[in-house]
Amino acid sequence: MIAIDLDGTLYNSQHQLTQRGRAALDSAIQAGLQPVIVTGRGRQGAENALHALGMDLPYICAAGALVRPGRVGEPWHAWTFQTHSEISHIIELCRAHPVTGLIAETPEGTPLWYGPDSMSGIMDPLTVKEAFVARRTFEPETDFNRPLLKVTIASDPQIMPVYERLLREKCSSLHYTYAGPQYIDLTAEGVNKGSALAALAARFHLRADEIAAIGDQAIDLSMLQFAGLPVAMSNAVPSLKAAAQWIAPSNDEDGVAWFIDKIIAQNKGPLQ
Repeated sequence: MIAIDLDGTLYNSQHQLTQRGRAALDSAIQAGLQPVIVTGRGRQGAENALHALGMDLPYICAAGALVRPGRVGEPWHAWTFQTHSEISHIIELCRAHPVTGLIAETPEGTPLWYGPDSMSGIMDPLTVKEAFVARRTFEPETDFNRPLLKVTIASDPQIMPVYERLLREKCSSLHYTYAGPQYIDLTAEGVNKGSALAALAARFHLRADEIAAIGDQAIDLSMLQFAGLPVAMSNAVPSLKAAAQWIAPSNDEDGVAWFIDKIIAQNKGPLQ
């Protein structure tokens, strides 16, 4: 199994999928490998990528809170949280920073977003597209008081240390990680890409040493720590590179295709 992150990994810096990347995924399947998309994005973002690829693959989304067999069928795993008092602290701080917004992923697949229109200026184009077709709320204390898979804080990177401090001091039951310099993803404690990949591996009866994982951000660290073959993009953050066995070319140099080609070539040789 090969677990592949989207942003900064399979997507290039223009948030596009390349022809070489698509071809490499086809080659992986023909070689007997099982590709899996593992993304911090919600269900809509994951399935948009599958549609663009013209494939229907198992995927992990919502920062590890949801595992699905593909675009159809019931979820294989879903982990929600409902911590009203802790989310209220985040909403209060969000109101104090005018360019900050919150995006919540629900089990039903219809995201909620709260924040000013100006928050679009700090988000990447794909996130803007996904957030602004979701249901907007002007009463987040009420609408976020329900089971949620994930909440994303989107703000100026310079403000993020303020949110980190709040999360450490008042949100002890939530797991948080950076999905990019302007995003912090919140899930239930113990829920992350690595725990979701472990659950998926168990479903496929695979050991960790039969799994490779590739990513670029801090959110990917848990899945690289689980995988037997951890790989970081050359555009990855330093903490991810430190955890990697291989360093792939950047996302603008089709690093995922290089990663897949290298695995296929190695598997054709003597068993390592």
